[in-house]
Amino acid sequence: MRLVVLLQARNEQRFLPGWLENVAPAVDGVLALDDGSEDATAEILAGHPKLIQLIRNPVGQPWNERGNQMALIKAARQHGAEWILCVDADERLEERFAGDIGQILDDAETKGIEAYSLRFRELWDDRAHYRKDGIWGRKMRYCLFRNDPRHTKFDPRPLHRYWMPLDIVTRLASVGAQLPHNLYHLRMIRAEDRQARHQRYVTLDPDNRYQAQGYDYLVDETGMELATIPPERDFLPLRDAALSE
Repeated sequence: MRLVVLLQARNEQRFLPGWLENVAPAVDGVLALDDGSEDATAEILAGHPKLIQLIRNPVGQPWNERGNQMALIKAARQHGAEWILCVDADERLEERFAGDIGQILDDAETKGIEAYSLRFRELWDDRAHYRKDGIWGRKMRYCLFRNDPRHTKFDPRPLHRYWMPLDIVTRLASVGAQLPHNLYHLRMIRAEDRQARHQRYVTLDPDNRYQAQGYDYLVDETGMELATIPPERDFLPLRDAALSE
């Protein structure tokens, strides 16, 4: 299996139908972990034809980002995935990514690339605009990497960690590359979602141990500049139920 996508999710039924419509065309299979959801998260995932495996954690356990991710990496290796893509339930790949991914992976073979980053665009107020001022315009994420079972050491941090093995992280200058594609984040569109995200991270990381700049910037609109997504950089679905609930 050449490419699988990994997803850890808890109570994400709002975002999952759109996520599946967006991501599934780009991958050969889906490996998902339902982290004790009390909504229809598990049922939505289980019903998709590209689901390879659904790992289920009991209800009521604390969120364990590293444990969840390591369980999914292990599953990807058991299923023989050559490449891994990591996209959260509230994120969307731009539409052209699905058509380009085959050539991207072919190029990686010839150029010795082991990890790719995408430009990370935080959507703001609606699905057509993202923030571009300051830190917002510089965001990127390594979310596509080669799955090499010989790489056994991983980021020990509980938050804001790399999914890919440290063997790749320490060599990004020589084996990493940035793709021209965007990865759009939906959970910053609504003010109430921005506030909830801010509160979540302040609670999880009150001393800014895992993110030096802290989290107040998530709800600060000082100097805000928005960019419009051009039609050729748009993403599916065009009408995402997550934005109407």
